[in-house]
Amino acid sequence: MSIQIYKPNKNNSGFGFSFSVGNDKKSGEPVLFVNGIAQYSWNNGSGTFQGNSNNPEKTVTVKFNEFECGAIINCIEKRYEWSTYHQSNDNKTTIKFTPWDKSATIKSYNPKTKEFSESKQTVPAFGMTISKSGGNSFKLSLEPGECECVVSFLKLLLNRIYQHRFNKSYTEPFDA
Repeated sequence: MSIQIYKPNKNNSGFGFSFSVGNDKKSGEPVLFVNGIAQYSWNNGSGTFQGNSNNPEKTVTVKFNEFECGAIINCIEKRYEWSTYHQSNDNKTTIKFTPWDKSATIKSYNPKTKEFSESKQTVPAFGMTISKSGGNSFKLSLEPGECECVVSFLKLLLNRIYQHRFNKSYTEPFDA
């Protein structure tokens, strides 16, 4: 189960991200994996990513625990900046979620004039940045609807973690 968000651009500087549920190798519990990939090319109005799939400089994978998932939910819902740091051997990774206000164009239809008009509106958005040691940064802008989907996905994941623990606690033998 996953959510995939791709943001290619004509400058060939876009990124694609996947938020997916996996299992922790030690506990077997569900965990969140976020995979990022840098855009490979731009051709005729479409971006591609596949060409970077085997390049470790152009990809990143981060595993989040339940409390980090809760922090991401909370920072998106309450609109504050949140960051964390992961270190494994020589790999140092920083993860940052930052709220920002996006100017969006709203199109409205006027039935009296039978014409469309445009207006600007400020909508809440979020940015996610994952920076690997060595300076490579992977960035994702999250639109309001994407923020809602990520939050719902993380809440579902937390429910799966707790359901896993609940089921496990009733299948283990009781100590006398």
